[in-house]
Amino acid sequence: MKRSIPLFATLFLAACAGGGVSSNGVSLGIGLGGMLGNHVGIGTSVNIPLGNNTPASNNSTIQAIQEQIIHFDAHGQSTDSATKNGYRRKILTKQSDGNYLVQDFYEMGGAKRTDPMQLSRDQLHTFRAAPANGTLTVYAINGTVMQQQTYQNGKLIK
Repeated sequence: MKRSIPLFATLFLAACAGGGVSSNGVSLGIGLGGMLGNHVGIGTSVNIPLGNNTPASNNSTIQAIQEQIIHFDAHGQSTDSATKNGYRRKILTKQSDGNYLVQDFYEMGGAKRTDPMQLSRDQLHTFRAAPANGTLTVYAINGTVMQQQTYQNGKLIK
């Protein structure tokens, strides 16, 4: 009987002390102590949310972050998944003008193949695509520059 009084007192106090109401909801805690030693206890807590406490969101400002990758095989053909000696094009962002900022990488080792460049939607699955305006810089797998070309209005100028 002496052992059961501290047990029940502990359970009662844990349930009362652990419970409460806050702006987020109601919390109910229950604990078990006294049988496992003087300073050891086991407990659990449940939080029950009350109402809708999340601020209203503006869907126009929410951006889903999802990595979008286009894979190419060793011959530059678009594929559904990574291939040996292939490449991957990472879509970094969609621009306000409808173009996409992309960067190409080597599958093996992940070294960059190009600097970031803007491509149109129609060019995303074209391996040898070039920006309409800007510079295309292509790197070897060891990081040295292999090719650098400048385009203006879709034409090679340098």
